[in-house]
Amino acid sequence: MQSFFIFYAAGIPPHKMKVLVFIFFVGLALPPACGAFDYSFEGWARAGAQYIFESPDGFDAVDRDLELRLGVVGNVFRKDKWSLDYELKGDNRITGGPREQAGFSDDFESEFFRAWLRAGNETVKIRGGRQAILFGAGALFRPLGFFDNRNISGVVPLTRGVDGLRTTVFLSPDTFIDSWLVSADKDSRVVAGGRIESQVSGVETGLVFQYHPETDLEFLPEFDRELFQLGYHLKGEYGIGYWNEARFDFGVESFEDNLRFDSVWGADYTLNVGEGLHVLVEYFLSAKNNPDPLIPLDDTTLHQVGVMMDQPFGVDLVWRLFGFFDLRDGGFQIAPQIEYFLRKQTYLYLNGHWGGNVNGSDSPSRLFRKGPVFNGTESSIGLTLIYYI
Repeated sequence: MQSFFIFYAAGIPPHKMKVLVFIFFVGLALPPACGAFDYSFEGWARAGAQYIFESPDGFDAVDRDLELRLGVVGNVFRKDKWSLDYELKGDNRITGGPREQAGFSDDFESEFFRAWLRAGNETVKIRGGRQAILFGAGALFRPLGFFDNRNISGVVPLTRGVDGLRTTVFLSPDTFIDSWLVSADKDSRVVAGGRIESQVSGVETGLVFQYHPETDLEFLPEFDRELFQLGYHLKGEYGIGYWNEARFDFGVESFEDNLRFDSVWGADYTLNVGEGLHVLVEYFLSAKNNPDPLIPLDDTTLHQVGVMMDQPFGVDLVWRLFGFFDLRDGGFQIAPQIEYFLRKQTYLYLNGHWGGNVNGSDSPSRLFRKGPVFNGTESSIGLTLIYYI
């Protein structure tokens, strides 16, 4: 009964609780023969507010949100090297201010954050349900982040997850094959893909293929296009860490339709400054075919640079700095962040965003623009408090 009320508070509708009831029923029925059923409650309570400098007329100056994420993780059984484990977490989010006024989020949202079952042994793992499917070498730019909807410079960025089935087969200690089917939320269509990853001469190497039908998953780039997508990533270390990741998209019916190439080159190094100053730099290139003859090809080509620095001070404080620069239109975003450990499971974050353009603050760009409607690139400063349950 306690678990019922916890999941009700976490925002999981009662008619969807049958998954949880099934898990607990199997767990209670199988322990005598298959081992102990276990669970633990996890989640967080988060409250944040951002003051928006020069908020457009008619929009609030303070963006605020409250979130309760609550759920359970554990193991149902273990027997003959096989195990069945699960994660089930729900989210309640209340949002107010310019983000909600501009339609970027609803004033109240309640949904699953994670809801999956995974069966597996040492050589194969099968996971079904709402889960994170995230891979690739890029840190700030993610050409292979097919289902990544994180704000990477935000406070504790986590991807929301997608509903799908993922299978991983381990061919050797350093080689495995992944495959996935993800609901397109449109008719009975599915996004289908696979990849292989291995160590080649000490370099982490991956190849990936995905069929992307028209979907209703609006957080995906080109969500309403039918595409084939091919990609690779390389990651290694030679004095400094280095990586390269790329994706090539082309139309299913016509090769030249929706032709697009995204790639990132990156490197990082930890300097012997204080307790270690970590510096990471990435260069991102994106080029796509534009069928409109009135728009030059160069206008659809992006050259951007991302920088991240972070350094701990003692055990209670970490500072971070994110910077994104568009080399073509002069726009930039700088996002500093300080993480402070208050007590037990409680953390306080001071964070901000400073947007601008080297060609003048009124010059529109991809990373910063002024306008009559809130667009999310405005400069801001704020506080976020997180208590981990």
